[in-house]
Amino acid sequence: MRKLFPPIVLGGLLAMASLSPAQSQTPPGLQARIDALAGEAETHGFELGMLQTLRAVEKALQTRYEYGVGQNLRMVPVFRVGTGADINPNPKPAAPDTLSRIVETFLADLDRARATLSASGAEAQPFELTLQDLWFDLNADGERADGEGAVELLAPIVLGRAGRIALQDGTLAAPITIRFDAADHAWLTAYTQMLGGFGNLFLAFDPTAALVDMARARASLLNAPEIENFYDLDQVTADIAALDARKRDLEARLKQVEEQLPDVRERQRQIVEGMHTATDETAKQALKTELDAVLEELRPLSEAQDALFLEQQMIRAELQAAEAKLPGRDTLALPGMETEFDTLLVVLNALRQQPDKDRLAAARDSWRAMIAENRRFWAALAAETDDDREWIPNPSQTSALPVTLPAGVAEAWQAILADAEAVLDGRLLVPHPLLPPGYGIDLSAYVEDPAPIDILEWIHGKGAYPYAAKGPRISAQSWRAFERLTAGNAGGFALYFN
Repeated sequence: MRKLFPPIVLGGLLAMASLSPAQSQTPPGLQARIDALAGEAETHGFELGMLQTLRAVEKALQTRYEYGVGQNLRMVPVFRVGTGADINPNPKPAAPDTLSRIVETFLADLDRARATLSASGAEAQPFELTLQDLWFDLNADGERADGEGAVELLAPIVLGRAGRIALQDGTLAAPITIRFDAADHAWLTAYTQMLGGFGNLFLAFDPTAALVDMARARASLLNAPEIENFYDLDQVTADIAALDARKRDLEARLKQVEEQLPDVRERQRQIVEGMHTATDETAKQALKTELDAVLEELRPLSEAQDALFLEQQMIRAELQAAEAKLPGRDTLALPGMETEFDTLLVVLNALRQQPDKDRLAAARDSWRAMIAENRRFWAALAAETDDDREWIPNPSQTSALPVTLPAGVAEAWQAILADAEAVLDGRLLVPHPLLPPGYGIDLSAYVEDPAPIDILEWIHGKGAYPYAAKGPRISAQSWRAFERLTAGNAGGFALYFN
């Protein structure tokens, strides 16, 4: 599922049309460009729709910054974009429904962008954009800052390690200008449908109630009784001081031993090497005698090192346990894990509630529309005869990006989409390793009559029984063929193609 999340960032990269470097040192922000084009929707509807799409992403990121939410949800759409430097040091208090309101606003903004794209028509007016001009105003201060450029934000996500290297070596510094044409209009429309599907899926299992329950439970800790300290804190402090002194002494003694070992081991290595090359038996015997002496010298040092290291570890553990007796100290807590476990519990509880059937159906319909628009894109692309700074080229074209499409990869990608459509329609079943042979899960049946998801029961298979059917199950062959054609870079091309 993770492979389906990053496409939002690629949509963002492409949607952000603005002025070229020759026109402005600092290209205007998204909203300013949208306002400038608002009165020209008839002639610039395609460009405006792109801007509105990315503005939807930007608004979600700005709200995330405003409330400091979603930092531990970077594997999901929208919240994935960011460098870590976009964390608000003074966020507003978030309500349990803040995340859901972000997604609801995002969906409404996508609907607006899609309406603009639809009004611009299939023969949309082409336009150009330079990728290095694109930027997200993550903290909504109206100024472009380091870390807000779309290329620097998105390259590591879309391209992984290759993207990080390209940023470091300057490969992505040179301006790259794309000319988006009518075929790309279908490409972008497909992206809005894909993102809308994920938004509706999120709201189908709206976590607000689970977050309310979490907040209520956490608040109850304020009323927890306080027990008088059992320990003699003066004695605890003295024990800690003594253990700390012992730890420092062990560290010094261990350092002395370790400083002696390299010289002795080097002499051992040289003698052994000499024994291997010596041809005279007398010389070999002399070397063996010398080696025995070195081993006798090495043995107590090694034993001392092992003993000191073991005692050092035990003293450290005892010191940590002693410090745990101090008020407010909890050495069992794992830094950062509290929020991770909070997130896990909220997700599990959200899945256990009755899902919103209409939202699930809307997600399915969005993904069906995504596939239909994607097919329209490939058909329009195949009919193109020009070759002008292409985004995704057909076999007779070249991309403005430093990328080459392997032969047959377009057809292989459409085979993957055909499998996905068959799963959405219930013509292919989703395999489950613990269902009986020949059985699979009918996803369309679940959408028509959804029930709460108990993760343990679904792992076992029992939770899937009401939606089980006999029939053909989706195979990984189409994806494996795509992997082969892309030389193992299937994920990157999947983000590229949508």
